[in-house]
Amino acid sequence: MGIRVGIDSGGTFTDVMTIGEDGRVHSVKVASTPQNPALGFEDGLQKALSLLGLSPSQLEIILHGTTVAINAIIERRFPEVALITTEGFRHILEIARQTVPGERGSIYHWVKPPRVVPLERVYEITERISASGEVIVPLDQEQVRNLARQLKAEGIEVAAVSLINSYANTRHEDQIRRILLEEHPSLFLATSSETLCEFREYERTLTTCINAVLMPLVSSYLNALSHRLQELGGKSPLFVMKSAGGVVTADRAAAQPLSTALSGPAAAVLGMAWLGRQSGFENIISFDMGGTSTDVALIESGRLPITPEAELDIHTVRAPTVDVISIGSGGGSIAGIGPADRVTVGPRSAGASPGPACYGQGGEEPTVTDAHLVLGRIPAFLVGGEIQLDPELAHAAVTRFGKKLGLSVEEAAEGILEIAAFNMSDAIRQVSVRRGRDPHDFALFALGGAGPLHACRLAQLLEIPTVVVPSHPGLGCALGLLVADVKDDFLITAIHREDQFDFPRLNRQFADLEARATASLEQQNIPAAQREFLRGADLRYQGMASELTVPVPNGEMGPEKAKQMLDNFHQAHHDNYGYSYQGQQLVESVNLRVSAVGLLPHLEPRPIAAGEADPEAALTGQRKVFFEEVRNFVECPLYQRSELKAGNRLTGPAVIEQYDTNTVVHPGQTLGVDALGNLVITIPRK
Repeated sequence: MGIRVGIDSGGTFTDVMTIGEDGRVHSVKVASTPQNPALGFEDGLQKALSLLGLSPSQLEIILHGTTVAINAIIERRFPEVALITTEGFRHILEIARQTVPGERGSIYHWVKPPRVVPLERVYEITERISASGEVIVPLDQEQVRNLARQLKAEGIEVAAVSLINSYANTRHEDQIRRILLEEHPSLFLATSSETLCEFREYERTLTTCINAVLMPLVSSYLNALSHRLQELGGKSPLFVMKSAGGVVTADRAAAQPLSTALSGPAAAVLGMAWLGRQSGFENIISFDMGGTSTDVALIESGRLPITPEAELDIHTVRAPTVDVISIGSGGGSIAGIGPADRVTVGPRSAGASPGPACYGQGGEEPTVTDAHLVLGRIPAFLVGGEIQLDPELAHAAVTRFGKKLGLSVEEAAEGILEIAAFNMSDAIRQVSVRRGRDPHDFALFALGGAGPLHACRLAQLLEIPTVVVPSHPGLGCALGLLVADVKDDFLITAIHREDQFDFPRLNRQFADLEARATASLEQQNIPAAQREFLRGADLRYQGMASELTVPVPNGEMGPEKAKQMLDNFHQAHHDNYGYSYQGQQLVESVNLRVSAVGLLPHLEPRPIAAGEADPEAALTGQRKVFFEEVRNFVECPLYQRSELKAGNRLTGPAVIEQYDTNTVVHPGQTLGVDALGNLVITIPRK
């Protein structure tokens, strides 16, 4: 088996994990380069290959998680775009939906955000297709041709096409695509029938527009990566992680860039679901705290949590996405004082530049990292000594902050960490308590460069009994890349009521979806023996406005398989809402789905060497560390993670140090090392 590499470009660090031919895992971290993420990608790859004494030509596969799409959305860095729609529907983005975000009362002060496409760039085309797919008014092809010439003359390089009922019949959108590209070959073009072949015209149109504006940015980035890899002598295919927890080739990702918006968080959750299955934990709360944000997800019975839509900045788009709650809380989160002396921690972040005050790069405001350094939670360096920290600068920043509040430097640092902890505990409650799940029934998997520093305190606050820290917690996203399969998703709107199932039509629709899925895997060079197809359906009780996605059995659909599908829905409704209307209310399908899966070689779990219970061989020294439980500094033993053996046990307080993070074990908590090298920490209940 060849060399595989996973590269995740985060906001602060770019993480690289490689699997050698012997199956061993190697990892490196380098500083990200937000202005040009390709530089951080190349730097990380070169560093990893240098450590292994390899060249790019020896790589079998490269898997990549990128923030290019989400950064463009957050920064609203969009090129000028045209929207082409059906005559009479020019104001589709202006009207949007009546829902006003926020609490009651928001209606009085909420201001509608700017549209992705300004009204003057929305163009109406003469055509009409009915909701059943019949052509009522033929497409005016000459009108389309004139519009294509106009866009080209005006220098418009990006366009979206969303006709009112194109989900029922793609004929007119297909014709528009052909004409536009004949007249304007360099046009970046997204059609709604290819982006989201679903009813709900506003969501379909918005999703198509955002997909279109991301095309030049993401395709330019991926083309630059592919070109640079070729210059370096690399011949391996480049795969990109999607928000739904699978990878596709760079060409597919460039054509559907919106699908990569949350690739980093998705990779981390995918990695934790895999690791949980290997380690005997199926119910997991994934807690990933990096330099700028924290991502939280809930995994039940080992299943990846997938939602059909995502909140991206001010936009709600329809795209399969791993269900993750993200908040602005990370190691670089800045502590500030607002009105009425209200202390805040985040969402403002020092980022990678200038970074926390202790980086010595000009930052003067105190951050979470500075507070950890003041309290002895971390040493005076990060990433194995590659980033040196200045304790005096951290002390000065936190002292200035504390004086404004009449607090000592220790009290101020503790307060910063406690506020950050309560912010993150609220995010965990959002994915658990607010969805009817008790955190006590889950294990908290700590990821990211800062996750293991906070996890044990969060477990105390939420009464979570177990914390698990993987072998490479600071590279959780890169780990997820190495256990990913190719996955491409296809759907169509198909209304079927349970008492009127048209099975021949239902089977034709699934066959059409599977034909598209097969073509995708063929395009990505996945051998037939490595292909799988997963069916699903969006179902709802008749008359309801929202639906749930449930699995559908493979094979010819008939009454028996339809009953299995309906039973899956009733159970899912009960699991999500605490009740079902089985036998009381008719069920109808809204959308049919097929996921094309191409099986890739995965990382194989490797047991670590076993040892005695006493971890003394890993003891490297002591340091004074401040703990909330004793309200003071205590002499805390320090252990080197790489020297711990399976079976080692210890009782806190303790700090476990390693290349990519540090794990803080609080007084009274017990830690054991399992066969795969995970730190399994037991949190006593108060």
